[in-house]
Amino acid sequence: MTIQDLINFLSESQYIILAYFCILFIATLILSTTVNRNNFNRLKYVASVIVYGVCIPGILAAVLTFYMFFILSANLLELNVMIYFLPIIFMVLSLFILSKKIGMKAIPGFGKLSALMILIGTSFFIIFVLQRTYFGVVFLGGIIQLLIAFVCLFLILKYAWSRLIK
Repeated sequence: MTIQDLINFLSESQYIILAYFCILFIATLILSTTVNRNNFNRLKYVASVIVYGVCIPGILAAVLTFYMFFILSANLLELNVMIYFLPIIFMVLSLFILSKKIGMKAIPGFGKLSALMILIGTSFFIIFVLQRTYFGVVFLGGIIQLLIAFVCLFLILKYAWSRLIK
């Protein structure tokens, strides 16, 4: 199964994706109305599940969308809204609602998740700049060479980030 096969499969089951994000969004709204200082310790893991539930698909959708738009120069009007944009929208909305009521640093693992977002964004920006400047033979190849360069750059940035934080 290729990534395109997975995207096609998800395109065929759009109602499942919509139901998944609606359930998480309703859970976000319920959590934001019920959480307070007295019960936050009991509900912080529920908040963590919601944050990871919206952030992981949102990050993947953001990477796919940026790849399709910036690297492949695809027309954004032709992309499937449920696959490419809905996860990003629900991620931003859920994080915004939760951040108004809960300090995001108090959610277990959110620091690592935000660092992952920053590393992926930085790596993608550097790959984009290198790809647009027609840098070297590596980027004249296919997607495999680009992914290998992305992973290498990601690991270098992760190491540099960990050294910077210590």
